[in-house]
Formats: sequence, structure tokens, C-alpha cells
Amino acid sequence: MVLLIDIGNSTIVAATASDNGDILNTWRFKTLKDETVSYYRTEILSGMKKYQISTGEILKVVVSSVVPEVNDDISMAITDIFGKSPRFFTLSDAEKCMAIDVESPSQLGKDRLADAIGAAASYGVPVIVFDMGTATTVGIVDDHNTFLGGMIIPGVKTSLTALSSRASQLPVISIEKPKNMVGRNTLECMQSGILYGTAAMVDGIIDRLSASFGKEFKVVATGGMAKTIVPHCQHTIVLDNFLQFKGLFQAMAKN
Repeated sequence: MVLLIDIGNSTIVAATASDNGDILNTWRFKTLKDETVSYYRTEILSGMKKYQISTGEILKVVVSSVVPEVNDDISMAITDIFGKSPRFFTLSDAEKCMAIDVESPSQLGKDRLADAIGAAASYGVPVIVFDMGTATTVGIVDDHNTFLGGMIIPGVKTSLTALSSRASQLPVISIEKPKNMVGRNTLECMQSGILYGTAAMVDGIIDRLSASFGKEFKVVATGGMAKTIVPHCQHTIVLDNFLQFKGLFQAMAKN
């Protein structure tokens, strides 16, 4: 098996994949910049124990990270557990899978590139990718398999937290479908705004991109909030919780 690790701003997700790229198991733990190697070693081993995975079954470890502050600790934890260093997914790895046509490729988040590679490989091109995490990112891959860039938008929970913290009379709420779309109290108003407002934004972005390019795109969504938002969108959007891992595996297979 291959161990794939995605280090995000809020959460680290680990996954095991078979030698043909099928995702077998996943587990997650918090991204904590002030924690030690011991914390990351314990969390990785905890997931392996849960799924009864022995260290000898892991032939390779691949890491994608957008939080460089924890890279050394993760690397040391992996080396301690498996006796081998992980391979960190790089821009060079991505460029072996698709062309990248942006002004500063080195500034691209590795998660966005892995998403794009996974979407193109799994669903074809042209494709739009929404990743709904701490930030909601949008990636566009054209019909020549070229990553053209996209958008970075405040994430669903990030926006809601900012709203509650900056407006003294607005409470902290859970994100769920309100009883009424036209809210009849503060709670419903906030739930409707965040849920339907985000869904409408996603639909609007798809419409504008399709009009701008003069073609229809396949659309794929991933990330922690995707399963909450996508069912309320009007466009057909494929949900794929494993998209980034599929991209990492594809990139690894070409190296």
C-alpha cells in the first residue's frame, strides 16, 4: 500500500491506497503548528491501528502540504515509523501530469494542483474543481489538460466565523438546512444565507466560466463542506471526497 497525507490549514487527512490507486481507508487529525513529532507520530499510528495496517504494508509515503511549518515534524514522524523519508509532492511532480499556465507557478498551493490532476485524470477535461475547506478554491483545467488558475474565496466556515465574531448580535451557529429558505428568525436567516448563498455563488461561478470560455465544463467538488453545499446547487456537480489523493497517486505514478 501507499500512504498519502494531505496537510491542510485546519486538518491533516491520511489515506491508504492500493497499488492501482483505489483509496482504501482515511483518517484525520488536527493541524497543530506548535505540536511535536510525538503528536504526529501518535496520530499516524492511531489510524493505522484502527484499520489494522502494519508498517511493513506501506511501501511509500507521499505528502502534500500547504503548511510548511509542520513539514519537518511530519517528515520525522514518518521516518521514525517506517524507516524511510516521505516524498513531498512538488511543482515539478505536477508539471509531469499537466501543463501549468499561471504567472507564478511556485506560489500555487499543492492541494490545488493535486485536485486538478485528480479531476482531469478521473473525469476528463475541461473541468472546474471546487475544494471547500478553510478556503474555497476554484481550479480550471482546459481541454488541452492545462491548469489555467482559478479563484481563492473565504471558506464556508471561515466566512461564518467572521460574521459571528464581527457582528455582536449574531450567534455562532451550525451549518445546516434551515426550515425556511426565507428565514423567519436570526438562526434561519444565517443558515439560509450561508447555505443558499454559497450554493448560488458556486452556480454563478460555473455560469460565468462557461460563458467566458464558450463551452461546458465538467464540475467536481471536494473538501469538508462540499457534501453540505453541493446538494443545493442547480448545476450537476460530482462529489469526490478522495480527489486530492487521486491526484497525488497519479503524480506519484509518473515519478
